[in-house]
Amino acid sequence: MFQASPRGGRWLAVWWPVAASLAATLFWLLLTPETLRWLKAENGPIEGTNAALYFVCALVFLLSRRIEPATRLALAVLFCGFGAREMDWHKAFTGKSVLKVSYYLGDAPLQQRLIAFVAVAAVGLAVLLLVLGYARSTLRLWQRRDPVATSVVVFIVTMVVTKVLDRSLNLLAEQAGIVFSESTGLLVGALEETIELSLPLIALVAWAQFRAMRR
Repeated sequence: MFQASPRGGRWLAVWWPVAASLAATLFWLLLTPETLRWLKAENGPIEGTNAALYFVCALVFLLSRRIEPATRLALAVLFCGFGAREMDWHKAFTGKSVLKVSYYLGDAPLQQRLIAFVAVAAVGLAVLLLVLGYARSTLRLWQRRDPVATSVVVFIVTMVVTKVLDRSLNLLAEQAGIVFSESTGLLVGALEETIELSLPLIALVAWAQFRAMRR
C-alpha cells in the first residue's frame, strides 16, 4: 500500500487534532456547561458526526481501487468497527460490552454471542492484517519523512491521546485520590470528544496523500 513519496505536506494531518483542541477549548470557554454536556454527550452531535465520518472513511477505502483488495477490505472493516463502537451499537445489541470475556461466558443467547464474536473477530483480523502487513514499512517510511506514513503515525498518536484523556481523571481519582472540579472534567471531556473527531479526518488526509502519490 505504501510507497516512498517525494511530495510535501508531511505534517498536514496534524492540523486536525490541533484545530480540534482549539475548538474544544473555545467550546469550554464560551458555552454554558449544559450546552457543552449536550454537545459531547453519548450519541450527541460530536459522537454522531464522528461515527458518520468513520463510515465515510470505510466507504472511501473500500472503493479505492489504488489500494490492494485485502487492505481495502481490512480498512473498511476497521473503520466500520470504529463507527459502530462510537455509536455504542454493540451495547445496543447485547446490553453489555462485547470486548469482555465475561460476556461470552455469561447467559446471553448463543446466537447473540456468536454474532458479537464474529463482529469482534472481523475487526481483530483486520487490525492483525494491517499490523503484520504494514507496521514495519510504515515505520521505515515515516523515518524517511513520507507524508502518508506520517499521517498514519499522527492517527495512532492521536488515538492514544484520546484514550489517555478518556481515562485520566477517573484513574487519578481511583489510584491517587485526586478529584478535579466539574469545570476541569468538562474541559477534559470536550478535548477527548473533539480530538477524537479529528481521527477520521486524519485518515482522509492520509488517503488523499496516497492518491496524490499514486498519480
